[in-house]
Amino acid sequence: MNFINSTSVRNMSETHLDREQYVLGDPSAHVGFLNCERLVERAHIHGWSVEAHYHEGLAQLFIFGEGKITSRIDYAPRDIEGPAMVWLPALCSHAFEYQKDMDGWVITVPTSDLARITSDIPWLDRWIGQPQMITGAQHTERLVDAINLVQQIETEHRIIGEDRNLALKSMFTLMLISLYRGLRDGTEQENTISTQSQKLVNRYRSLLDQHILSTRSVSDYAAMLSVTPTHLSRTMKAVSGQTAGEIIGDRVMLEAKRNLTFTDLPIAEIAYLLLFSSASYFTRFFLKHTNETPRRFRKRMRDSFRIPKD
Repeated sequence: MNFINSTSVRNMSETHLDREQYVLGDPSAHVGFLNCERLVERAHIHGWSVEAHYHEGLAQLFIFGEGKITSRIDYAPRDIEGPAMVWLPALCSHAFEYQKDMDGWVITVPTSDLARITSDIPWLDRWIGQPQMITGAQHTERLVDAINLVQQIETEHRIIGEDRNLALKSMFTLMLISLYRGLRDGTEQENTISTQSQKLVNRYRSLLDQHILSTRSVSDYAAMLSVTPTHLSRTMKAVSGQTAGEIIGDRVMLEAKRNLTFTDLPIAEIAYLLLFSSASYFTRFFLKHTNETPRRFRKRMRDSFRIPKD
């Protein structure tokens, strides 16, 4: 099942972001294809509780053993019962409260390396831009296999040799395929989305990342892609279930939530940054999508930055 209906989000302006507090990880610091560590290895640092943050240029796959996790992912609370697999794309805000001493692993991969794996696999590339999760009795066998596989990755990660990265890439790809099959369980629909259509979706989302603060016009993005607005919207609808305009709206909402949560910008300035003609128009837009005002959302997020212990 899809964990949260979310789209990939753009890096906010560094001018207004407390990067040291909320942005963790540096892709350039990763040596080799991936990094694999147990939850317990960092328990002495975060005390089994991780405050709200996100990673630039890094995606993460969590494999949890038996235990309970309280989480907030892309601003939505979620209780997770292990065993479970949770996929978090780059720039996805998340916070965790783990059950003490539970087994678990986190695999961190630079998005540049991830793109090399998925560039020619549209059925895999289609869902990695969103948070995903599988858990529950129907996935027991798959999750047991995932725990065995991550233990192999953990062992391989310690090996030094020219074949190490190839082995890690192969096992990590198997892990992604296992997660994909778990998400697909119960739906035997044949994939009919063409590689060409998926590439157009990917290019569109990439342009949104680059230009969302300068234009929200479907026609502008269609021109950049050398297609008609109608063709762009029909392709988006066929592949993602949303029109090009709806994807822009979701993208603007995520940018708004990130600014409200991780910056101290006045609401009027956020409205201006996101190309709204007035703060009141921005408030109506936000209220329509979330059923709460920007001010109330900001307070709620600030109050829940750290997930309270029982």
